[in-house]
Amino acid sequence: MSHRLKTTKASPSSTGDHLSALPDSVLQHALGFLEAQEAVRTCVLARRWRHIWRLIPRLRITDVDAFRSVEKLNEFVDQLTLPRDRGSTIDECEFDLRGLLQLEDAHVDLWIRRVLKCHTGLLQVHLYANLPATQGPLIVRLDNRPLFSPHLWRLELNGVFLEDSLLDFSSCSVLNDLEITNCVIDTDHILSQSLKKLSIMGCELCWRLHPTLISAPSLISLQLNDYIGVTPVLESMPLLETATVNLGHQNEQYCDFCDKGGFGDCECGMCYMYPDNDYTPDVSVHLVGLSSVTCLELIASSKMVTFKRDLQYCPAFSKLKSLLLSDWCLVADLQTLLHFLHYAPVLEKLTLQVCKKPKSDMELEGNDFLEQSLVLKYLKIVEVKCQMIDEQIHNLLKTLSFSSKSLEKINVQKL
Repeated sequence: MSHRLKTTKASPSSTGDHLSALPDSVLQHALGFLEAQEAVRTCVLARRWRHIWRLIPRLRITDVDAFRSVEKLNEFVDQLTLPRDRGSTIDECEFDLRGLLQLEDAHVDLWIRRVLKCHTGLLQVHLYANLPATQGPLIVRLDNRPLFSPHLWRLELNGVFLEDSLLDFSSCSVLNDLEITNCVIDTDHILSQSLKKLSIMGCELCWRLHPTLISAPSLISLQLNDYIGVTPVLESMPLLETATVNLGHQNEQYCDFCDKGGFGDCECGMCYMYPDNDYTPDVSVHLVGLSSVTCLELIASSKMVTFKRDLQYCPAFSKLKSLLLSDWCLVADLQTLLHFLHYAPVLEKLTLQVCKKPKSDMELEGNDFLEQSLVLKYLKIVEVKCQMIDEQIHNLLKTLSFSSKSLEKINVQKL
């Protein structure tokens, strides 16, 4: 008796080739998690894979060790960022070329602008110097033209030279998150109507030794720290909720003329309020932009000319509930701190970090009046972090206890 063998076509599941059953869009999404060079290499797997990598929605150019030279990098990324078919998008793009020297300004700028034409929503650019340290600390300079994108919502820039028109983000209508780190910022303005979160860390602010104006009326969160150069001027930010600001600790430019109370002939740029360029000696320059905040961490040098003036014309912090202050608050036997607290009537939590005892170089009149008239009826928590619990600390706690009937917790810690 003979038996006829029945043959059937193998299915993808029976052969183990599950990938062949997936649509191109799913494969492209998966390839987007690979480094760009690895994604491109899949073109040799089969005929179907030949062009799948060209439409991946996420580009990651991060493995600098894979390129033997800048020329090889330029050739690869130039091809990778060529204009795509209409309707093809790059949702996210990351350039992390830290460690690769002698990058070319024009190429990097071209890649960024090409990617933005592909409807990119998230763009990360992390670079180092474009020359060896022995030849000078030069960094990649992007073209002085505004970025244009109706889709970009988050932008990270690290290790690049930024100037003038490039920092006018008016043409990025949905940009709400901007992070600038270890950059040179050479401009008189940073402008954005849509920005909600701004972080400037470790940058050099060097526009003609004048302050840079930050105009971001929709801002909700601000971080300004570890910069060198002239402290920027903050325009009104009525929606601001949280802010961490370090003022005047790294090479702050001072003006002897302003420090002595003069205004008429000075052109230092620190004694008037932008953008009108009118002299306004009775207006707070830096604090007015923070006056709507609810949670504030403020580190400021007591020697900073404009900050001294800001304290004299301190705006009302009518929404401020949580406040962290640094050493400057103990200048002049606590009177500077008490003066500031008069303008924070709804404060609930106060944290003081005292690393050293500053010199008394800011005198305020009416010390007894400040102590007796201070009313903080909502203050519940006071935290003091200091190296030594001395008479100043005891006087501070005594004054705060007297000014607040709702105080629930006092915590003193040694650093």
